[in-house]
Amino acid sequence: MEIKFWGVRGSIPSPGPNTAQFGGNTPCVEVINEGEPLIILDAGTGIRKLGMDILKRPDIKDIHLFFSHTHWDHIQGLPFFTPLLIPKYDITLYGPVHYSKNLEQILSQQMEYTYFPVRVEELAAKISFNDIIEQEITIGEDVKVTTKFVNHPVVCLSYKIEKDGKSFVYMTDHEPYRNLFADADELSCEEGRQVAKDQNEALVEFVRGVDIFCVDAQYTAEEYDPSRIGWGHSSTIASYDLAREAGVKEMIIFHHDPDRSDSDLQKMLSNLHDISWSPDQDNVPVRLAREQFNIHL
Repeated sequence: MEIKFWGVRGSIPSPGPNTAQFGGNTPCVEVINEGEPLIILDAGTGIRKLGMDILKRPDIKDIHLFFSHTHWDHIQGLPFFTPLLIPKYDITLYGPVHYSKNLEQILSQQMEYTYFPVRVEELAAKISFNDIIEQEITIGEDVKVTTKFVNHPVVCLSYKIEKDGKSFVYMTDHEPYRNLFADADELSCEEGRQVAKDQNEALVEFVRGVDIFCVDAQYTAEEYDPSRIGWGHSSTIASYDLAREAGVKEMIIFHHDPDRSDSDLQKMLSNLHDISWSPDQDNVPVRLAREQFNIHL
């Protein structure tokens, strides 16, 4: 399994000299398994360059694109994904069920003529849409994709990809579950506490022992204050605690804040090491997601 990052930034693209080292494109991750269809996770602005790169690989025809959710930064690059315009490609799109619109309706809206000159019905590739929930999906001969709902203001999925004993989890746009009824009566408060506990434990089991855990860690512990609770993004220490409890082999910090410079990111990683490393526990190696960064499993 090979994993390549094409977009690592959250919320909005942030190009410029201060973000050149880690990249300013919004989320897009490629997962390659030799002899199997290509898997893409999210279609932020990073997917544009990925599409251009795919054109140079004549063996690729079958593409499976999984959306974590349909917030703008995760879909905004899709109209510029060149394989959509070429008949030879068979492109299957997957995304979580929305409460009022399905995946095809949402993605078609952003390509209405008012917003973009090419409409979905004018695309030349063979395209199919799949609304998904928590489930297992087999891609090709032997790639297993397992989904898990995560905590974000819109329905959002995390993806675990497994092949030949190797595993990768992509968990963007997530914050720890919390007791939503802490200020209610005693019974409701206890029920809310138990629900949050159960959901957080389910996430630990979902990522248990995976080789690579790519996870939202947009904020420092200090930044994740009451004003940001409920925004759907996690702190570095909360994501690290999840990684350590689950015994993952490596954690990748993802969904970088658009206002955070390269030097800010490096400082954030250093500070996480200072507050999280312990001689009495199993420590998890941590890296920062970076565009054009490849991982081979």
